[in-house]
Amino acid sequence: MNVKFNIVVLCYNCESYIKQCIDSIKSQTYTNYNVVIINDNSTDNTHEAITQNINKKFYYINNKSNTGPLSNHIKAIETFDYDPEAVIVHVDGDDLLLHPNVLSIVARAYTKNTNHLVSYGNYVTTSGQKSICKPWDKNINISNYIAPVGWIFSHLRTFKFKLWNYINKDISFYDSNKKIYTSAGDVAIMKPILELAGRARTMFFNSPLYLYRDNTTLNEHNKNLNDQVRCALDIKTKKEYKIINE
Repeated sequence: MNVKFNIVVLCYNCESYIKQCIDSIKSQTYTNYNVVIINDNSTDNTHEAITQNINKKFYYINNKSNTGPLSNHIKAIETFDYDPEAVIVHVDGDDLLLHPNVLSIVARAYTKNTNHLVSYGNYVTTSGQKSICKPWDKNINISNYIAPVGWIFSHLRTFKFKLWNYINKDISFYDSNKKIYTSAGDVAIMKPILELAGRARTMFFNSPLYLYRDNTTLNEHNKNLNDQVRCALDIKTKKEYKIINE
């Protein structure tokens, strides 16, 4: 296996969780990866917790102002000129990879299915709530999964970097007032990514790979549900991307 992972970790006031997140990455048996970790101007001791626990595989950005999750996703993904076949992995700073073989499992799947471009899958939660993820139904398009069906494309989210360059960021990531989406950043990114890849080149992992802390005040659905719904419904109206041929 020669899959290169570029892991994106975003943090805001994750002092209590970020060490566990970093340790879950450092403990992976598959080591062909690097990490961009962004601290979004936290007001607690997140900065100190990060600097005390990262190693040379981590590239750390400490924001001087709070710019929001989607803005930081873009910054992290565009920090380096990645190989088109490199795989972007999203891990929230208050969550973690469930066990040391997560990256090995994902790398093996991309190696076996060389034409596949995206993956997502099941997770476990700290609240005990069940994962909402399931395989993509061939009769449902991505916009309908935003509403009314329900967003199933969750943790662990990965995609090949080459898809990123097909996205029109000015259209996909901004609302009608030309403001970057303040919530639902995962939907803003994954809607075009999944549309570009298509169902046939999207993998689903049934066995959980991720621990999702769904009951903290850091989660959008707990912090600002109205804004999350507003952004998601606006993203739903975006024109669908055509599947790429490569």
